[in-house]
Amino acid sequence: MQHEKLAPGLLLAYQDFQNEEETALTQRRQLLGILPPKSILKPTKSIVFIYCNADADLSHLSQYGVELNQNYGSVRTAFLPLENLPVLSEETAIHRIKPSRQLHLRMDVAPKVVQLSEFQNRTGLTGKGVIIGIIDTGIDAKHPAFSDRILRLWDQTLPGPGVNEGRYGAEFQAAQLTISQDTQGHGTHVAGIAAGADGTYRGVAPEAELIIVKSDLQDAHIADGIHYIFRVAGELGKPAVVNISLGSHGDAHDGSDSLSKIIDAESGPGRIVCCAAGNEGNYNIHGQANIPSGRSRGMRFHVPLNQIGIVWLNAWYSSTGQLEVSVRSPNGFVSPYQKIITDGNPSQSYNLPDSQVEIVTSVPDPANGDYNIFVQIRGQGRSPVQGGVWQLRLRNTSAADTKLDVWALDDNCSVIFTGKSVKDAVKIGSPGCASSAVTVAAYTTKAKYDDMDGQVQEMGLELNTISDFSSEGPLRNNAQKPDIAAPGAMIVSALSSYANSDRSMTINPQFVAMSGTSMAAPFVSGLIALLLQRNPHLNPRTIKDLLRKSSAIPGKPAGTFDPKWGYGLINTANLVE
Repeated sequence: MQHEKLAPGLLLAYQDFQNEEETALTQRRQLLGILPPKSILKPTKSIVFIYCNADADLSHLSQYGVELNQNYGSVRTAFLPLENLPVLSEETAIHRIKPSRQLHLRMDVAPKVVQLSEFQNRTGLTGKGVIIGIIDTGIDAKHPAFSDRILRLWDQTLPGPGVNEGRYGAEFQAAQLTISQDTQGHGTHVAGIAAGADGTYRGVAPEAELIIVKSDLQDAHIADGIHYIFRVAGELGKPAVVNISLGSHGDAHDGSDSLSKIIDAESGPGRIVCCAAGNEGNYNIHGQANIPSGRSRGMRFHVPLNQIGIVWLNAWYSSTGQLEVSVRSPNGFVSPYQKIITDGNPSQSYNLPDSQVEIVTSVPDPANGDYNIFVQIRGQGRSPVQGGVWQLRLRNTSAADTKLDVWALDDNCSVIFTGKSVKDAVKIGSPGCASSAVTVAAYTTKAKYDDMDGQVQEMGLELNTISDFSSEGPLRNNAQKPDIAAPGAMIVSALSSYANSDRSMTINPQFVAMSGTSMAAPFVSGLIALLLQRNPHLNPRTIKDLLRKSSAIPGKPAGTFDPKWGYGLINTANLVE
């Protein structure tokens, strides 16, 4: 088995599967795209990205139970049996296998603040002739804001024959659209911001047509959704912008991850992707340490008591360094320092009195040439992870001072760094770190509203400034992200009739208020649709240049970049010409 071909998270999942079988995978199912067997005769499968030559013929992998979703490209998505990872790692045609990861979900006064009405009135642009693709939790196809404008819907969560981009899910058109339901409501709200047609809560591009992908939020399937939307739009001869109001931190935060690579490869003239920056601005999920040559440093992180079943730390540093890593529990038990393992299995397990620790220290990742340390912590037996302050211990054996960035991978942001370990930056992960994507931060245009019961709901946000929850850049490689900011707080948009919306968030039976960079991204996606109506051949670089030059940070010179604001709040009046 060629261990170096397997990404750390997938390697640990395979090893635990071998040692503990199905019981070890329960907490990994969503984070790492592990699919339970459909029967005792069927294997456990994983959703993965396979790296290979762009023109490689991988059809022979079917003999190992691999189901490829594409027959082209240097990064492809697939389903494969976990038990066959050893033989697949020996395949010369396969360069690397990385797991899919589950991403997380990330308007009445907002248009006025960015002068949208002035722009629309002076240009007459409505998004007509442009496709807006929404990859999210689905859409309420019955909502009047979308009447007769949803062209296709691929529901990846329902059983069916799939589409060209993947033999899973079901595709719907026309009267069949209502078979798919948005029970979460996020996707319907996002679609309404970008393209809703309503007299009061009008979307940015109310005449744009929609292609919807209801996703299980696995990033490999989001990649398939991008392929799908651009393929259908191309068949219709129309430009398209794809909105992704989702994100995660299981990547290198430099645009070298699988989904970002696919976004960059698929983007081009008339093919634009717009992403949310993320909502971790108030959470200390990122830690950073500078370890001088020959010295040691500790990074403290806190785990809540009796709440967490498994802790993952995702750490990256430059290949110019050489770090050894150890973990110390709240009770003072420590694992030995583990160096970079260049031959054989880079994963080592340590059975401490109060916890089980697994650390992966492999050779540099070929995607960016940097080292990735992956740490997994579990309690003993079925106990949760020991609560309290843990420490990631690092020893620099190289001649160069080395900076290490670490992210806690936790759905609820409950595992956080503390003290000097906290670095309130570099919190824009995939897919917002894709270099070709337009990445959007959130600006607060509304801090309170009246709900359907006439009660005033106030969220405690500072008005007319960048939203405090909006994730900060730059990227780990110092690339400038986010690109711009747009309204994203207390945005009123379409409410799915299938979702259970809290009355305090509901404006009326058809509209609801939500906050997040999830809401800021579709605002810009709608704006991009207007620009594509005017010029359907605009490419990502030109679009980003137009948006950046039309944005500004209050009180700062034009062209100023800030890791929270990007290049500032968009002013659509500047786009008229």
